[in-house]
Amino acid sequence: MKKILFIPILFFCLSAIAQQLNFPLNYEMQNRLERYISTSSHFITAAKPYNMAEIVAAVPDSALQELGFDTDSSKNGFKFGLLKGDMLAMSAKNKKFYIAVNPIIDVQFGYDINDKKLKYSAGYGARIEANLGRKFSLSFTYQGVYENMYNQVSDYAQQYGVLTGYRRANFNRNAITSQLFSGYISVSPNKHFNLQLGNDKQFWGEGYRSMFLSDNASNSPYLKMTMNFWRIKYQYLFNVMKYGDIAGFNVDNNPSNFKIKYGCYHLVSVDVAKWMQFTFFEGVTWYHGDNNRTRGVEFSYLIPVAFIRPVEFALGSPDNVVLGLAFKFKPAQKQSIYAQIMLDDMDVAAARKGKGFYRTKVAAQFGYKIFDIFKVKHLDIQAELNIVRPYVFAHKAPQQSYTNFNQALAHPLGANFIESLVFINYWHKHWTASAKLQYAKQGLDALYKHDGSNIFVSDYLIGPNLNLAYGNKFLQGIKTDLINFEARGGYLINPKINLSAEVVMNYRYQKNEIFKTNNFLIGLSLRTNLFNRYTDF
Repeated sequence: MKKILFIPILFFCLSAIAQQLNFPLNYEMQNRLERYISTSSHFITAAKPYNMAEIVAAVPDSALQELGFDTDSSKNGFKFGLLKGDMLAMSAKNKKFYIAVNPIIDVQFGYDINDKKLKYSAGYGARIEANLGRKFSLSFTYQGVYENMYNQVSDYAQQYGVLTGYRRANFNRNAITSQLFSGYISVSPNKHFNLQLGNDKQFWGEGYRSMFLSDNASNSPYLKMTMNFWRIKYQYLFNVMKYGDIAGFNVDNNPSNFKIKYGCYHLVSVDVAKWMQFTFFEGVTWYHGDNNRTRGVEFSYLIPVAFIRPVEFALGSPDNVVLGLAFKFKPAQKQSIYAQIMLDDMDVAAARKGKGFYRTKVAAQFGYKIFDIFKVKHLDIQAELNIVRPYVFAHKAPQQSYTNFNQALAHPLGANFIESLVFINYWHKHWTASAKLQYAKQGLDALYKHDGSNIFVSDYLIGPNLNLAYGNKFLQGIKTDLINFEARGGYLINPKINLSAEVVMNYRYQKNEIFKTNNFLIGLSLRTNLFNRYTDF
């Protein structure tokens, strides 16, 4: 571990490059940015959050100004801004030294017509960002929330003890409170190499969802190395995560008892041509104890250039290994087609012996984006299809499931589902409008029966002999339909921090043979939407 921390010394040079802060990990802001990324820049979009140095090199100053970033390096001293730029900032020496403080606001309230109840969410906090020279940056964020907003979020908190996207769920009558600390230090000795150490989220993919690694779960401490050379981006990520102990079908929902596990992930993305990018992904998850011994960190996994699968076999360890392939194809400047295929703990030989072998664990994503459709500036459409077979992201040792802090590392629906998503986004000057339609069909687990939806429990709950676990079908279990429609419209007060005031409408319908829910919420919101938080599950 110590050796890795000193790797930047080997890459040291005196070239001046842009500051090393991350672009906000937010769907709306990334969607606005992506339209301006030129194919001639060879900018690789598979790994997020982006580094600002990459963005400055690939995006024109005029586009950055439209996105709310101040590109005039001659302005030094104190600044206070409500409608543009940072709320409070100080810079010196052509912005080589810079510090900014911005509020975190997420205030939403409305009325659920079907439940006949008032709903509310009060999120608060602050973010501090700083550049100390051109090679070293840091960021620290505190978020807190007090809410009684969505029934499915409250139900999840009751079952798993965590508030989705946050940490521990604390119950105060009908409301839930939680808080989240995040931050990182970012160092780039030259334009080809970046090292980050922090506690935050990552997202690897081109879509709204990711089959590889998403920002659905809570923050985790991490070490991340990124190398950009020629047309290749290589990223190494080491995560320290937590899990609740699992006894049969029962998952510990007391975060005070959560134990440590680890994840190590590699992403190699190649810009083959101006219109084509390919990505290879691999990851491994393991926990502190294995076969009645205390393992801790497997230092072999920390070798940043090793492929995990051969190392995993050499260790003789039953760790949870995932492999993936992805591509992005751009038939035109303002269009892109993307896909991901993820394999989890596959056993091809056993699968050939019969139909429906449980370890046919495959997840896939297919999507399409188009900007300025019908030649209407800033009118964008995205369509996405996600398919996850039964038992994907789960494992024989449930401590090694593809989860962190009792939340999924990839898709919030877990496994055994098919989901379609359609987005329409539009903005004109500071006026914005968006709509999202989600339809999913899922095979949920019956009570005390493992049909492949619950990713937290052990594969051994399928049956006593996993070698004979055949006859499984896609969408087996309790067939459940989920419809979620959300529309927003309002005024973007400050593009830099994504501060907006909006009218919100959310309709959610879920039905199977056991239960039926139907919620229709109309409300208002004022928020600095710098993070993704997924409540559509």
